[in-house]
Amino acid sequence: MPNKLSFPILKDIVASTRQIGYIIFKEKRALALGLLSTLIVLSVAPFLRSGSLGLLVNNLVRIKQLHTPETIIAWSLVFLASALFLPALFNILEFYFFKLFWFFLEEKFELMIIRKKGEMDVAAHEDPKLNDLFNKVKENGLWRIQNFSDRQFYIFQNILEILFAASILFFASPFLLLVLVAGTVPELISEVKYGREVWGIHGSRAEIRRRFWDLRFHFDQLPSLIELKLFRNVNYFMNLIKNLFRSFQSEQKAAERSRMFSQIATLSISEVTVIGAIVWLVFEVTRGHFQVGTLTFLLASIGDLRQSLSGFFSNLGKQYQDGLFVKDVFTFLDIKPVIYTKVEGHIINPNKTPNIFFDNVTFRYPDTKQAVLKNFSLRIAPGEKVAIVGANGAGKTTLVKLLCRFYDPDKGKILIDGHDLKNIDLESWYKKLGVLFQDYSNYHFIVKEAIALGKSEKAISLPAVKSAARASEADSFISEWDKMYDQMLGKQFSEGVEPSIGQWQKLALARTFYRDPRILILDEPTSSVDAEAEAKIFQKLEALPKNRSVILISHRFSTVRQASKICVIKDGELRELGSHEELVKLGKIYARLFKLQAKGYR
Repeated sequence: MPNKLSFPILKDIVASTRQIGYIIFKEKRALALGLLSTLIVLSVAPFLRSGSLGLLVNNLVRIKQLHTPETIIAWSLVFLASALFLPALFNILEFYFFKLFWFFLEEKFELMIIRKKGEMDVAAHEDPKLNDLFNKVKENGLWRIQNFSDRQFYIFQNILEILFAASILFFASPFLLLVLVAGTVPELISEVKYGREVWGIHGSRAEIRRRFWDLRFHFDQLPSLIELKLFRNVNYFMNLIKNLFRSFQSEQKAAERSRMFSQIATLSISEVTVIGAIVWLVFEVTRGHFQVGTLTFLLASIGDLRQSLSGFFSNLGKQYQDGLFVKDVFTFLDIKPVIYTKVEGHIINPNKTPNIFFDNVTFRYPDTKQAVLKNFSLRIAPGEKVAIVGANGAGKTTLVKLLCRFYDPDKGKILIDGHDLKNIDLESWYKKLGVLFQDYSNYHFIVKEAIALGKSEKAISLPAVKSAARASEADSFISEWDKMYDQMLGKQFSEGVEPSIGQWQKLALARTFYRDPRILILDEPTSSVDAEAEAKIFQKLEALPKNRSVILISHRFSTVRQASKICVIKDGELRELGSHEELVKLGKIYARLFKLQAKGYR
């Protein structure tokens, strides 16, 4: 825990200042120069005001002694009036410029953060340590950057004010200047210590913050909220959240209490030095070393110096605190891909369905000991309809994640037309895939737009949208809505409708069909769909062109029996492979599970 100003601290502030400043001057140079010019005027303004006031006082004192002309008094008044008016005018300009910067930074960094999250590997999103960083960026990133940027300009203004005040007081007494500066330094030490404590709390208690947001999420999603109410768990969750709050805030309160005592102590030291300086100047006036108006000017300069130094050290301490969070944002933006992709990877032939081969693949998730897949081998020929079955946790969805290259195997390879998936251009590979996971997304768009998101890089083709909706059996309910394919989805929007869970799943399936992929991967695609619609959907899957491959994961054996071959996974290993008839005849895992399900229908 640092307790004094050190070069590493200045280094951190300078590094963040350089990064933010580069962005500002690159994109908003004219605005930045306008604001700097305004701050220069505002830095000089207090001294012009106190100087014009001191000049007026001196002239008034001498008016009878030296018969000062009235024109000099008049010009002194004009000078004073200008010194009072101009700062007010430039304060308006300053406020306007800062507002423009807030708008710019909010848009710039919000979009940068969103884009980065969209570009990051799925593996990175599932990494707990990186999630701690994500939460700090989410909670503190944007407003800390805005404050840090504003304070850069305020520090610039503080430095100018200090230089002006120090120059004036130096000519009065160099020793006086040294005492005043020394009396204000403890404020900087206090702010730096506080800043490090606050940042450290956010880092050390990241797990608690993650737990808080996980619990908080249940109050934001209607299905979760409904279950909380029905199971009478609202109070239980509220108590958990309250305890998390108190656990986290106890350290923050202690830091605030420590800061309060430090501020009282540093304020006392600073005020004692200022009072001592004022007493010394008064004695200097009584000795005839200064005029009364000059005393007024010097007293104002002392006040300006004290305020500027206090503001500078306070801003520097706060800048250090915010700079730690700004550093987190840039650390987030600089995260390197977990999945390495070659700049010039192999391009998959867009007009051909590739051959897929899992060659002795072994995989375990990061920071886990148990392998999810073990020496797994499976070949999927172009045009094959392959079903993957097995108990929960057997490795079925992991198989799909590896095929989508969210992760790389620990051992073995995934070969696409003989090329290692690691060496394939992902953009060309993803164009081949149409994937529907169990946890699909619901998009609050107009129906045709929600379906066309399956291929958003191209203009919407309404005939293709309708064809995909018919294939997923979504057309049956879309046609009943008032605006049909122009209907807004989501009750929270004007004239929106809220589809049922089964309808949302059909819309997600339609979105996958709209891609017209060479390889269709469906993970429990009809788990929320009625039996009649499910049968029709699988009839359409069977009727897909022969050059389209299908990988189907399902617990319903009635839906997989028509597959070209069925792959049975148990404990991450391939245990059985064959057609429905072959596996039933084999009389092992698949046959037993099939008979259990069939018995349930009798």
